[in-house]
Amino acid sequence: MSDELNLLITVLYRDTLLRCALQCKRAALPEDCGMYPMEPENRKAIHALLPLHVQTCGPIVAVEKLFEVYVAKN
Repeated sequence: MSDELNLLITVLYRDTLLRCALQCKRAALPEDCGMYPMEPENRKAIHALLPLHVQTCGPIVAVEKLFEVYVAKN
């Protein structure tokens, strides 16, 4: 198992759903976050790791695990 966790976070901004991919170390989140990301304490921990401009959009309404996040080099 990788020590990184890849998540697709959906936040509510007014009446729009915005998505942000997040890759972080598993140790940066509560132990059960990979299994139960929508628990209130886990959402709070995930929200704190998002970029500030995404944090200010609104609350997390969905979290999906991603297999991988690839940053293309142009």
